[in-house]
Amino acid sequence: MQKAKVDQPPEHWDRLFASPGILGIVTTVDREGRINAGSFATVVRVVHDPVQIAFTANSSGRDTYDNIRENGQFVVNLPPFDRAILEKVCIVGLPFAPGVNELEKAGLTALPSRVVKPPRIQECPRHFECEVVWIKEWQDRAMIVGNVVAASTDADCVDADGFVIWDRLHAVTYCGAPYLNKPPYQHTFAAAYQTMTVATPYEGPEVAAFNRVVSELKI
Repeated sequence: MQKAKVDQPPEHWDRLFASPGILGIVTTVDREGRINAGSFATVVRVVHDPVQIAFTANSSGRDTYDNIRENGQFVVNLPPFDRAILEKVCIVGLPFAPGVNELEKAGLTALPSRVVKPPRIQECPRHFECEVVWIKEWQDRAMIVGNVVAASTDADCVDADGFVIWDRLHAVTYCGAPYLNKPPYQHTFAAAYQTMTVATPYEGPEVAAFNRVVSELKI
């Protein structure tokens, strides 16, 4: 039996697209070297080789955006699905005044990066140090894309070939601002670490063509 489909009104479209992307804490520094951190739900890897990561931010009144425009560097730190850490992510997302160190406010630990000036965050198991490739502004938003110039992880979260161990990594997504629209305004997160290996049940030349393309990827 086929499931019935229900049309959704425009005011529900944003809610329906939960979650918009991987949850990340982006760290930057201003021209004086002061640390800034912001939490973002729109982090996504957009290119395999070279590895490039994108996220979106407000293009006005946002320290993250201003700092990246000034010095072209940022670090994407990916937190785990852990209540204590996610509570700190919520604190990082508050509208602190410019110059305030959100990591200190949230009780998170700054860890020097390998290549760029903004720090990594000790409590996050994955870190991607980036240099800006391009920034695209539209409406009151900006998409920021960066080349990864260094990456690191907790030692027990990857195997010998660099593949993540999902049940140790405990990846998480954020369901988005629409899920905050009712008091008491609590954030909603979703676990993203259950995996399934699926074969392609199809016979035809397209399978061989696909496998050939995949085998040539530098990933």
